[in-house]
Amino acid sequence: MEAELAALASSGATALIGLMVSDSWAQVKDGFARMLARFAPDETPLEELETSRVELVTAHLEHDDTKTAAIESHWRARLEFLLRSDETAADELRRLLDTPMPSSAKSISNFNSGDVQFGSIIQAGHISGATFHIAPTSDGHIDKHGGSQ
Repeated sequence: MEAELAALASSGATALIGLMVSDSWAQVKDGFARMLARFAPDETPLEELETSRVELVTAHLEHDDTKTAAIESHWRARLEFLLRSDETAADELRRLLDTPMPSSAKSISNFNSGDVQFGSIIQAGHISGATFHIAPTSDGHIDKHGGSQ
């Protein structure tokens, strides 16, 4: 059991560190903070997690493998202590690690039926700071609604 808890703490710390520098961090940080707060109510785990994340991102940008290893080691020790302190923590950590992460890939389909379009069609969830250049017709006129007159 001792080796199993050490292995779980190690894989948990490795996963946590990987998640901190990924797009999935926003989806999982609250779960880790809740787990840590439940087993250590006097602490502020969300702040500690966010501080570690900032340090980790900085370490990655500076290619500081020593700092990255130190952060992972801190969380490995923290998780191992948590797992040894409360037998239900292992199940909670396993649930967090097994939670499927939402995919950042999105599928967009556009069907145009019964109409003919000769201009640009833009389909987007958000457009910011876009500039559209519309070529004038041979007589120099431009339709303010996007087409040539």
